Amino acid sequence: MILDSAKLYLLKEVAPLANEIDTHPEILFKALRGLGNLGLLALRVPPQWGGVGISDQDFASFQELVARYSGALAFLQTQHQSAAGMLVQSSNSRLQQAYLPRIGNGDVLLGVGFSHIRRLGNPTIAIPVTGGYQIDGFVPWVTGWNLFAEFIVAATLPDGGAVFGIVPFVETQQATGGAIAFSPPMQLAAMRSTSTVSATLTQFFLSSDRVVFVKPAGWIHNNDIKNVLRATPLAIGCAMAGLDIVKATAQTKSLAFIDKAFTALERELNECREAIAQAQHTFTQKVQLRAWAIDLAVRTAHAAVTVSSGSANDTAHPAQRVYREALVYTVSGQTPAIMEATLTQLTSPPRYHSKKRQNISYSQVIHLSHVIHPDIPQWLGDPPVEFETVAELHQDGYYLRRFAFGEHTATHINAPKSFYADGVGIDQYPADLLVVPAIVLNIQAQAVNPDYTLSVTDILNWEQQHGVIDPGCVVLLYTGWQNKWWDKAAFLNADTSGNLHFPGFSCDATQFLLQRQIAGVGIDTHGVDSGQDTTFATNRLILERTRIVLENLTNLDQLPVRGSTLAIGILRLQNGSGSPAAVMAFVP
Repeated sequence: MILDSAKLYLLKEVAPLANEIDTHPEILFKALRGLGNLGLLALRVPPQWGGVGISDQDFASFQELVARYSGALAFLQTQHQSAAGMLVQSSNSRLQQAYLPRIGNGDVLLGVGFSHIRRLGNPTIAIPVTGGYQIDGFVPWVTGWNLFAEFIVAATLPDGGAVFGIVPFVETQQATGGAIAFSPPMQLAAMRSTSTVSATLTQFFLSSDRVVFVKPAGWIHNNDIKNVLRATPLAIGCAMAGLDIVKATAQTKSLAFIDKAFTALERELNECREAIAQAQHTFTQKVQLRAWAIDLAVRTAHAAVTVSSGSANDTAHPAQRVYREALVYTVSGQTPAIMEATLTQLTSPPRYHSKKRQNISYSQVIHLSHVIHPDIPQWLGDPPVEFETVAELHQDGYYLRRFAFGEHTATHINAPKSFYADGVGIDQYPADLLVVPAIVLNIQAQAVNPDYTLSVTDILNWEQQHGVIDPGCVVLLYTGWQNKWWDKAAFLNADTSGNLHFPGFSCDATQFLLQRQIAGVGIDTHGVDSGQDTTFATNRLILERTRIVLENLTNLDQLPVRGSTLAIGILRLQNGSGSPAAVMAFVP
């Protein structure tokens, strides 16, 4: 019933004015009010708070509908629905009572401004003070200037967490000296009527009674993982809009190839929607589906431009508008993982050319894995290495043992699942990811200090001698620690308090290497994180996506600085957090 009402309104009141809505804020605001009059602006708010409380599936269908008929309206109302959803999660009952019953009909309209806490660099800072928080910083994207009265802003706390609170969406000067200032609306290529601005907060006092919630460090990352598919209905709706144009043109031009293109794109769109609707997906699958939806939006919009011929170059033509909207949905809510998946989708080899045969030229093959036996160095609390003979040659005609040990025993590879609840298991690593070029950085001299960590300066010095690190390679760090393997005490190097001391990658160096688009890292110590880093920062940074982390390697001194190719053999343990690895280097 709700979807039927929404579609009737969109077809009658919104679709005929889609181009005007895209460029005129007052017409967009009227369309938004129309959704409010139908009670459609708090669809995920529970009924006890005056909302509708529809299912995720129905909400996705609603988002598709709005995006199909007006990208600007879809983009604007999504900000408001997001703010409503955040208030539902709040423990501030006074805010809930004041806002939630009035959100569904549009009596209260709220925006959001928190995408900046995903980014590296100078954060927007919130310092706890008496009665609330003092906020200083820059919020680069806030949509709804002169359309929303307030917005939920986020700022980073000293402990890495974030506070979210409701602030005025108007130039504000507080008696205490705090202020909020806004830029003029940005001259965007599409959806300009949504009036997106940037905000600057200077010593702005956010009182505790305006706080929606406080989230721990890493919340935005975990939220992005959890909700990676939430934006796909907007891209799907945009693809539907493109198909509507192709279909209408096919009926007027009567060209068989247009019909053929429409049929192919419609079939693929339905396949994508069905795949997204499936209940269970790994994070990698979700990201790939998001990229597929983005790709479909761009290609169907491009098809709409193509069939519209020269008239599509007119900024007022529907195909032109839909094409621009596809560009917006390409980057909305983008994370590095989504960017990578989108680029992979757009450069998918099967679409453009057959995959080239790859050859590995080598003069020798070197084992980079230690032999596994019961007396190897292990983390405190790791499962012991156990071998049990279950068949004897003289008795059974063959020899067989049972073995048992942990997933991170001896030379091993870590998987995202070891640090992220929605991370992929080792069994989901594609085979071609496990055959990868490698470079070697030698810090044996610096590692006489057992707490030494690779620095950005070390990397730059290496690049000055050997050239810039190539994208797609694994960076192996040779510390000389491999020589301590047979002495467990020396390898783990615990002090009298039980703290471990061995070298590793620094957080800064890891972030720098990720900018070089590496495939992963490896080391000859017990971990890529130094013994003193109990946060496992490098592991977490590398394993945010399906990348490689190799630990307890050996024979790194036998490899050239460039030119080797690794073949990483894994046990495909279902949902494994990692696997003992047989790593071989093919040396030219």
